[in-house]
Amino acid sequence: MPTNKPALTDALKHRIENATGNDYNCCYQCGKCTAGCPAGSFMDNPPARIMRLVQAGYIEEALKSDALWYCVGCQTCTARCPQNMDIAATMDALREIALKEDIVSQERAKKLVTAFHVSFLNNIRKHGRLQELSLVNSYKLRTRSFLQDAGAGVKMIKDGKINPMHLLSGKESISGRDQIAAIFNLAEKPSAAHAPKRRPKQNIVTPKKPLTIKPGMTIGYYPGCSLTGTAKEYDVSVRKMCDLLDIKLKEIEDWNCCGATSAHATNHKLSLLLPARNQVLADAAGLDCVLAPCAACQNRQVITRKAMIDSKELRDEIRSVTGIEPTCKSEFIGVTQLLEGYDEEEIKKRVKRPLKNLSLACYYGCLLVRPLGEMNFDDPENPEKMEKIVAVLGGKPVDWAFKIECCGAGLTLAQQGLVEDLTHAIAKNAASNGAEAFVVACPLCHANLDMRQEGMMKRYGDLQPMPVYYISELVSIALGADPQEVAVGKHFVPALDLLSKL
Repeated sequence: MPTNKPALTDALKHRIENATGNDYNCCYQCGKCTAGCPAGSFMDNPPARIMRLVQAGYIEEALKSDALWYCVGCQTCTARCPQNMDIAATMDALREIALKEDIVSQERAKKLVTAFHVSFLNNIRKHGRLQELSLVNSYKLRTRSFLQDAGAGVKMIKDGKINPMHLLSGKESISGRDQIAAIFNLAEKPSAAHAPKRRPKQNIVTPKKPLTIKPGMTIGYYPGCSLTGTAKEYDVSVRKMCDLLDIKLKEIEDWNCCGATSAHATNHKLSLLLPARNQVLADAAGLDCVLAPCAACQNRQVITRKAMIDSKELRDEIRSVTGIEPTCKSEFIGVTQLLEGYDEEEIKKRVKRPLKNLSLACYYGCLLVRPLGEMNFDDPENPEKMEKIVAVLGGKPVDWAFKIECCGAGLTLAQQGLVEDLTHAIAKNAASNGAEAFVVACPLCHANLDMRQEGMMKRYGDLQPMPVYYISELVSIALGADPQEVAVGKHFVPALDLLSKL
């Protein structure tokens, strides 16, 4: 049985309540959080038990739990809680305290995940943007996993997704590294504000009205770190798609990494301050709308914008770093939202090569629809907006059950086995419902479904290869672009042959 130390327990429980806004007495242990947790089977203490440990005052037991290092941050638990408890924030708060107080599990899972987060954030502190090869090198040195993904790395270098020379040239660094250093320093100081108190309520999501996107418009562009590296084909296809739709992109000057996913997993204040700098840069540039193709980047920017509107402290802190007055006018949208806001008939007029023979599984992942109040994008349990776009392009979207199940998100390096298990369940459901390929709008989802597919198939041996397309690739191809022109040939799972059916 866990031990209970009253003095330490009271202080730590108070910190967790302030960080999350939860009243843990409201949890009645219904188990919905554990039932929906994609990583629950890997955890010693799945979400419902973590909540019970905090509720009962066994904080040290919760802090030492391996569950903190298997949590993928998908927010399914919070989205489905009938008492409006923020279970995902509880996991994040416990992880942050465990690291600061050195009250941690000795399980290898913790060491691998911590090595990834430390490598990730050190890279951002140094460069302002993530240099993916530098991140991988640092992670491998910390974990001695030198041969992991060696073949994938060679392919990425050959395909031009990773440039080893950037390690020496500093080409991927930003000019405002002094501001990034100031942000990291501020993040170590406790916040005077606490999370708003949460009370039981029914969460009803009414998707907000899409922005109107018209031909000839100029909108902002926040590519994020992945699109300048390992997801370079996403950047290529997004730019080509916008060109074919007559939309001009204006990249935010000197943008920085938003910190996803390592910042919010280890330091809540840092997870707001890093995106806040991008917000004020976009505001200062007069950009009302900014396209952020990465679902994780868009998610962090949307959450931060709301936090800035609500928090004078956060606005004051980012002003002190950048010297820019926050207006919070710039709204960050994803590719699916851009296409939703573009007139459907206008898209149909531009289609030259309909996707008429393709049966496609539209995969949203977790961060396009959660958290419910902030993203407010589509039905959080059965989104359909991507299917509508595929249908406009002439494709055949399949009806399937795993479109919002998490693929493992940013744990692809640290928890490869977990990612393979999750992607196998996703792929098997898609295939059993007649899908020939996936459609995604997130580089993390693409990496886990595409790069990890070979390992997953070797482990399970019950699936055929299934190409993974970015939604922007399919839009570009339907509008007349050559598949090679949008870098479809650079995927791990061969993706060109299926398009020959068009």
